[in-house]
Amino acid sequence: MTGDDETLLLLSAYIDGELSPGEVLAMERRLAAEPELRATADRLRDLSASLRETLPGAPAPESLRGRVVQTIGFVDAAPDRNGSGSWRALAATLVFGIAVGAAIGGGAVYRDQQGAAPTTSEAVLASHLRGLAAPQPFDIASSDGHVVKPWFNGRTLLAPDAPDLADQGFPLIGGRIDIVAGKPVPTLVYRHDRHVISVTVVPATAGPPEGEERRDGSTILRWNAGDLTYWVVSDLNARALRSFIDLFQSRTTRQG
Repeated sequence: MTGDDETLLLLSAYIDGELSPGEVLAMERRLAAEPELRATADRLRDLSASLRETLPGAPAPESLRGRVVQTIGFVDAAPDRNGSGSWRALAATLVFGIAVGAAIGGGAVYRDQQGAAPTTSEAVLASHLRGLAAPQPFDIASSDGHVVKPWFNGRTLLAPDAPDLADQGFPLIGGRIDIVAGKPVPTLVYRHDRHVISVTVVPATAGPPEGEERRDGSTILRWNAGDLTYWVVSDLNARALRSFIDLFQSRTTRQG
């Protein structure tokens, strides 16, 4: 294997979040020092994002089919001569597909039928859950805010500060681009033990400055800071999530 081949393999593993922390730091030093390698990394990330949008997702587990079948009361029927059994199977398959789409998309099928766009809280929650279902919850893997923040330049309208809170048990692990109200927005990704924390930043809008809600086992909190609104989503308990927010606010205020 040549040195170029080995570098390409390491770079691919870095983008896929498969390197150890030490290897990540070593690769980030190389990316900072080698413009050509950094350009190759950007091309690989764009290719990876395109493939994720094009290729089908993982198949739904059989347990989900069982819950759907139990809910709609469908029982597989033996095929008959006039094909009615096949028609029932097709109908059940269509219903199952719609139910799976609703489960994965955070209720998007229902909302489309109602002609209503998802709210911001629904959009950030759906993006957080999609991140958890993906091979890794970020598009760029890095614990360095000076790498994550400029990565958003040219990709989103905002490039928020990305403080690393590892010294307090909340390490920065990367960033990704989510879609809210039809626009790409930056999301910072943190971790606490085995819990993932998504911090999505959007332009401030009219409404309550702060809020908290629970949905699908996740806590969603928001606050305004100047002309920005921060949305935080995690399955952490509310108390721990509040501690994270206090730390995040103190570090971003200090940086600003």
